[in-house]
Amino acid sequence: MPNIALVEDEPEAADVLAAFIARYADEKGLELTVTRFGNAMDFEMTHQHFDLVFMDIQMPGINGMEAAQLMRAYDSETPIIFVTNLAQYAIKGYEVDALDFIVKPVTYFNFRMRMDKAMRRIRRNGSRSIAIGTRDGMRVVALSDIEYVEVSKHDLSYHLVGEEEPFVVYGSLVAFEQEVEGGPFVRISNSCLVNMNRVRAVRGGELVMQGGEVLYFSRSRKREAVATITSFLGGSI
Repeated sequence: MPNIALVEDEPEAADVLAAFIARYADEKGLELTVTRFGNAMDFEMTHQHFDLVFMDIQMPGINGMEAAQLMRAYDSETPIIFVTNLAQYAIKGYEVDALDFIVKPVTYFNFRMRMDKAMRRIRRNGSRSIAIGTRDGMRVVALSDIEYVEVSKHDLSYHLVGEEEPFVVYGSLVAFEQEVEGGPFVRISNSCLVNMNRVRAVRGGELVMQGGEVLYFSRSRKREAVATITSFLGGSI
């Protein structure tokens, strides 16, 4: 369920964008959540993770461009779409790696094109995060940091990038699969989901991950899984 931040000080403009997001979600059959901020300072002070940010540029106090610069100091991945009255800001947006711009007044046609682009980026880079419950509380993990997830009885083993030992918690693979629906994961067997962004190669019945692990397709899931991976990676495996 991608979470979208809408940073806009004009209530009417925020209402329009929120309505467009709801319309897009309905058309695409998606579940999208929206958190609205009336100024950039409130957005910067939140500790919540977002998968996409719509940022007005002309706001009192910290403007949208300054807020984006602050955001990029700790988050280089989350897509930012600027909403502005002034098209000349587009050039400066490259400094903060903005995904795109929408010039006011926003039309649904222009909004939908930017949303299509943003959703492709979200699915591609797995910029979403999930909160995994632990005995002591919870751990927030970016989907891009998950190589694959295995289940054994009632334990889930999260194999994370850069960590030698898996992170093991009580859980359900079905529940995890539902939570990351729309993300870059594919089931290769009844007990394993892999992050397609971390696939290095497919060799017969084997799947080689970027971390060097060799996983195995189940016979019943191999054809569908290989087709999904090939489509996702554009035939590059």
